[in-house]
Order: sequence, then C-alpha cells, then structure tokens
Amino acid sequence: MGRASVKKTLDIPVEALWKVVREFGDTSWMPAGTPSEVIGEGPGMTRLIGPPGQQIREQLESVDEASCTLVYTIPENIPFPVKTYRATVQVREAGDGSELVWACEFEPEDGAEESARAAIEGIYAVMIGWVGDKAAS
Repeated sequence: MGRASVKKTLDIPVEALWKVVREFGDTSWMPAGTPSEVIGEGPGMTRLIGPPGQQIREQLESVDEASCTLVYTIPENIPFPVKTYRATVQVREAGDGSELVWACEFEPEDGAEESARAAIEGIYAVMIGWVGDKAAS
C-alpha cells in the first residue's frame, strides 16, 4: 500500500479553514470555471469534477467534526497511476493559524508507486493553496 501526504501551515484560523474543507459539495475553492456536479448530501454523496466524459468522481465517506477530518475515495477512473485511492483531509491547530494535512493511501499500478506519490503530492500542494485562498477570502 502506498501513501502520499502534504501538510502546510496556514495563517488562517482552524474554524475558517475547516468551514471550506467540510463542505464537500462546495467546489468554489477550485479555479473559476471548473465544471462540477454534486449528487446527494452527507456521507455517500458524490461530486463530479471536470468536463463531461472526463469527470473525476469523488465519493464522501465520512466527516468528523470533532477532529476536523474528512475522508473520501475516488472509486474509478482515478487520475493517477493507482488502482485504489482513499484520501483523508484534516485541519489542525497550529499556533495562531492552522495546519492542513491532505493524505491518501493507494494501491499503485505495477511499479508506479514513486510516480503516483509524486503526482498526488503535487496536486495536493496545489489544492491546499486553493483551499487556503478560499478560506482567507
């Protein structure tokens, strides 16, 4: 089982950052014009991201308010060289700000663990920036 993780300390209160992360169906933190669709609500809900025919389907597994943790999967058409993907996003206190940790466990395609980790961690760094920008606005 492979693992990827990126964490960043942000000068944003935990409550403001968690407010953005916890709303799985709100993709307004993504770049303007990113097509998305939400089906359902709460655990089990799905968000489809990207243009029709190329959508990534992410499914919410759980939201834990006490630990400010959200878990989701990408059950098929995973945009990385992996067979399975399960991500955990957590907001934690860090001094006057917060720390955002985006991590996942994955089963890599044959021989692709390092390239999968690099690709996942690269997009996590970008997404943490988008979420931070949204929370700061």
